[in-house]
Amino acid sequence: KTPFGSLPADWAYPRIGEIAKEISERNGDETSRPVLSCTKHKGLVDSLAYFGKQIFSKDLSNYKVVRQGQFAYATNHIDEGSIGYQDAYEEALISPIYTVFQTDKTIDDRFLILILKTETYRHIFASNTSASVDRRGSLRWNDFAKIHVPRPSMEEQQAIVTVFEAAERELDLLRTQLDALREQKKGLMQQLLTGKIRVKV
Repeated sequence: KTPFGSLPADWAYPRIGEIAKEISERNGDETSRPVLSCTKHKGLVDSLAYFGKQIFSKDLSNYKVVRQGQFAYATNHIDEGSIGYQDAYEEALISPIYTVFQTDKTIDDRFLILILKTETYRHIFASNTSASVDRRGSLRWNDFAKIHVPRPSMEEQQAIVTVFEAAERELDLLRTQLDALREQKKGLMQQLLTGKIRVKV
């Protein structure tokens, strides 16, 4: 049993600090790395492309490097779900207000990000943020690392990820179909309301 419900007896329940470590690599003078921002729903995104303008500092020397296969979360906004997994670039930059970490080989990163993006963990982050030592509305690594996560066997982690990826593909297809039907409806309304298509009375 855990404070947030029961888990199968054969699942481990380690602290994040037991399966991951913080990374704090600074950018220095490098200028070619893209700058990322973290969003609640989309995770890590290219900042310029997402916002359509530069919202980050001109001086990137103190920005943190987040490499492919690493996680980053907004230290001051993680309770809003601002955590993401970097799988788009070999290496990129993130604001110094973010915390970067990477896992060991005992957990599938795709499984972990599914766990950390749930509503349950958003509430866990919020409760730990309000209870943090500095009490400034942030969840720094030392407190974040104490949070427990479920860890089934690697085979079961990968099977769970496969189910979720299949569900997401189905959702994408349904969204595409819905968009097409909406466009069809608009076109039909236009033709009916202008008399191009007549209905039998």
